Amino acid sequence: MEQNDQITRQSLYEEVWAEPVSRIAPHYGISGVALGKVCRKYKIPLPPRGYWAKVRAGHSPKKPPLPTAKKFDDCSLPLSRSPTHDPDTPGKAQKIALTAKDRVGFIDVAEELQSPHPLIRAASKTLRRKTGCDDYKGLRSAPGEVLHFEVTHGALDRALLIGDALIKAFECRGIKVWVDAEKNLTLVGLGETALALRISEHVTRTKHEVTAAEKKAIDRWRSSSHGWGIGNEYPGPPDYDYHPTGKLTISIGAYPSRNWGDTPKTSLEQRLHQVVAGALDLIEEYRIQAEKQERRRRAWQETKDRYDRQIALRKHEQSQVARLKVNAAQWQESERLRQYIEAVERSATRNGKLDEELADWLSWARIKADCIDPLIAVSDIILDSPEPKSPGPYY
Repeated sequence: MEQNDQITRQSLYEEVWAEPVSRIAPHYGISGVALGKVCRKYKIPLPPRGYWAKVRAGHSPKKPPLPTAKKFDDCSLPLSRSPTHDPDTPGKAQKIALTAKDRVGFIDVAEELQSPHPLIRAASKTLRRKTGCDDYKGLRSAPGEVLHFEVTHGALDRALLIGDALIKAFECRGIKVWVDAEKNLTLVGLGETALALRISEHVTRTKHEVTAAEKKAIDRWRSSSHGWGIGNEYPGPPDYDYHPTGKLTISIGAYPSRNWGDTPKTSLEQRLHQVVAGALDLIEEYRIQAEKQERRRRAWQETKDRYDRQIALRKHEQSQVARLKVNAAQWQESERLRQYIEAVERSATRNGKLDEELADWLSWARIKADCIDPLIAVSDIILDSPEPKSPGPYY
């Protein structure tokens, strides 16, 4: 790195051949893909696939020299050190490189419930009821009351043990878990970010084969005198039979979401450290998305406020111009009336017909002209008053 903080082809070449691109990119606040594009544009060779595996195995693979590129010799690359990057604190790429077990540690699941978490105790009491929890697949669930489990009766004990260990592991790391009765959701959150949590069992289904007892019931219903009458429910068998598998899955989030389940080689109990680490990453991802969305919302709101102000100003100007035209027309009309009144008066005086009745009319006409003139503050007691309301027809 140059002392003046300028990034040259030589300095970047030495960096990308000293560490993987995924570890160097966070130093510049960009992704590894973006850094790779910069290297290709400025003719900087990158380590081939498998290079770092050979290095970790103790080999010394051949490193190609930096090719000459005269047009890039005297220019600095469009890169700068990220002001938020702390070389002493692992960045996102380094966190990804670490395994979930390194970040969280292995989480033990007890063989039986001992001092269960209050949420698990409440779920156990509710889901062990004989009625009121099973759906058509045989899954027991009451998300509006307790933690969101969707498991058969046979898998309930195991699900409670896993849920108890998971909740305690979350709370040890400052992550809260609670039930939102209004949304029928179990939420897991950190700060202002909350994601949906669910532990479910996978069930398989097969086409239902009608049994002899069911066929007999159907035949009896059809042959009865009330078989096709209203109020007699048809004894229809189900379309499918559902079979519990005992395979559990933990789901966190919605869009995006993460799922962890039993695999042929690893049980869910051995993957809880992955669940906690994945939940932390997902919460951080949601938080970043929420901040971006809030910034976009604020930018949109500022644009909309500016637009509303411009529209309001435009409408105000339009109303003012319209009022100006009306006033000008009224003033012109009042001037035209005054000219006519003066002409009537001159004609009557010239012809000797200016009597008392005409004088009263001239006075009245001048008052009406003044009422029309917007420059004279005079109100017409008849024309400016509200229009009389009709009493309507007598009948």
